[in-house]
Amino acid sequence: MLKNYYFPLLLVIYSLLYAGQVAAASEQEEKVVIGVLAYNGERQALARWSPTADYLAKHIGHQFEILPLTHADFVHAINKGRLDFILTNPGHYILLEVNYGATRIATFKSRFESQVLTHFSTVIFTRRDSGLQKLGDLKGHSLAAVSNDAFGGFQLAEGEFLGQQLNIYEDISLKWLGFPHADIVRAVIAGRVDAGTVRTGVLEKMAAKGEINLSELLVLNERITPGFPLLHSAGLYPEWPIARLPATDARLAKQVAITLLQMPQNARPALASGGSGWTIPLDYLKVHELFRRLQIAPYSPVPLALKDFWQSYRGWVFLLALVFLVCILVILYTLKINRELKRSQEAISNHREQLEQGIRERTAELSEVNRALQQDIESRIQSENTLHEGCEILQTLYTVTGRNDLSRHQRLQSIVDLARQYLGAEVGALSIFDGGSYRMTTFSPGNEETPVPLSPEHAVQAMESSQIVYFQGDDGQWRSYLACSCLIADKRFVLLEFASPHHDSHEVSGYVGAGASELGLRILHLITQWVSNELTQLESENDLNDKQHQARSCFTGITSREREVLQLVADGESNKSIARLLDISIKTVELHRANLIRKTGASSSIQLVKLATAANLVD
Repeated sequence: MLKNYYFPLLLVIYSLLYAGQVAAASEQEEKVVIGVLAYNGERQALARWSPTADYLAKHIGHQFEILPLTHADFVHAINKGRLDFILTNPGHYILLEVNYGATRIATFKSRFESQVLTHFSTVIFTRRDSGLQKLGDLKGHSLAAVSNDAFGGFQLAEGEFLGQQLNIYEDISLKWLGFPHADIVRAVIAGRVDAGTVRTGVLEKMAAKGEINLSELLVLNERITPGFPLLHSAGLYPEWPIARLPATDARLAKQVAITLLQMPQNARPALASGGSGWTIPLDYLKVHELFRRLQIAPYSPVPLALKDFWQSYRGWVFLLALVFLVCILVILYTLKINRELKRSQEAISNHREQLEQGIRERTAELSEVNRALQQDIESRIQSENTLHEGCEILQTLYTVTGRNDLSRHQRLQSIVDLARQYLGAEVGALSIFDGGSYRMTTFSPGNEETPVPLSPEHAVQAMESSQIVYFQGDDGQWRSYLACSCLIADKRFVLLEFASPHHDSHEVSGYVGAGASELGLRILHLITQWVSNELTQLESENDLNDKQHQARSCFTGITSREREVLQLVADGESNKSIARLLDISIKTVELHRANLIRKTGASSSIQLVKLATAANLVD
């Protein structure tokens, strides 16, 4: 009787075990692993980023896990297919991007006091009583850093030393102290090393805790960047990115990106990470450029063996050798022809040498004019190729620049007016920054005057970054503002500014769309290029007018008869022909020619004709 109950009981136990295995497998399949660079230990990494994983799990539905890793662990985990996302510093991300195809989906926003930062840098410092004043003074001294693969803790500083023509590995004694950064600061203050380099913000945080006194330290190669409050010795670079791997589901990556971007800056996960949430992925091209200059992975130089070179390029070697042989034959043949031509030229009589000299000079002048015309044509073709098809504003601007009935100043006024109308701004200004000051060139509308630049702080940012700077909000003077610059000569900037004041009641959003879209960037850069071209040609015309005015001043005292003689001399007529055409004697013609040379100060008849041509007195 008892045996009859065994089979149902075993069936129930088996069903429960199978259901548990299915649930565990389903849970394992839905688990999403985020590899985090644990530069300060696993415990610190889990405490900092686990709230972010819980936040993603709550809003997306999958189970997210934070996996602290070292640089070497990342390679092993990626090769095993254990990671879906990576969170690391910009330098390490670039290495994974090139080697494993990682793609950034968002950029971390750090926090300093109440200010949100999307960029960071490095700070190189020493004791104020060390006697070191600049980076060059560190030659032969010791420098403490985290490690040679630390981005903010060493590689940014290495780039600055390279810019100072210093080999940081040969000229400076390096001391690797590892994490945390605070140990490096304490070593400098204690005098165990001469200088140190740490990520920006470390000094300020230690000073806020009362651990150090900033007045005892001196920042080397200190830079001042508007809007960035931390001490720094190098340019700014984007913060840590979170990136997806090629095998990660695209829809999941999109959900993660959207969820991170929607995270409030005062949410618990944001505060736990020491930041203010996330922003759209920034441009990390600057990091690529730094690694290329430093020639470190993934841009380490690869020596090319002679055997490999021959196997790869032997076809080209044969082709170049053949071309070289043909060039030698052509040169020899050309030399033979030149010798024959030289013998022929020696047979030409002396009375034709002056005429040939005149022909050569005229030919050189025509060649110069032809080159100038060719440059102008190429400039116009380049401007036309940048126009976007179907864009009405580009067609209108192109029509304005092609109108010969407008002066240069009228063209500049029209371009600024059209650009201001397109951007939806109330005022526009075109100015030139030269010699430390701004000079107004064009203002739109033309009946108003406002000191330039419209916003000094943002104008400096536009000139230093050579990028479009715009904002929409309240800065005390303007409700909306946009600026773009172009360098037309050494330390001479063309600055275009567009703004709308607070009293402007209509909605100003045109420039926001233009500044953020690819079409807007093209239009704004093209407008700046047109304005630069117009200003350059305007200065050329002014120079030409000055030269023509100077040349005309040489002919102020000539008579009408001397002007007739001058025209015939320019036509290449001899004294005898001039005497016959004007019905005067040859001696009178010679007298007029001598008077022309004396009054103009010319050294010869040829120079006299050149002066007359420059003054536009003869055809």
